Amino acid sequence: MDERCPEHERLLSQWTDCCNRVTNLLHEQLGAMKSGTPTLAGFEDQIRLARAAETEACRKYFGHANIHSCV
Repeated sequence: MDERCPEHERLLSQWTDCCNRVTNLLHEQLGAMKSGTPTLAGFEDQIRLARAAETEACRKYFGHANIHSCV
């Protein structure tokens, strides 16, 4: 029977959530650009923070997977 590592699953879910957040922000930014929103600086800050969170989540996920060799 194939048992899943709960920590692996948690970290993968966290990384996926972070990726989705970046994607959603980019879509919102594009929509704002298309509609002619005058200020987009807020999006840049949010996207920068979301990408930093995504990078950290990725690092934690692969760090765990490499150390524990779990799936």
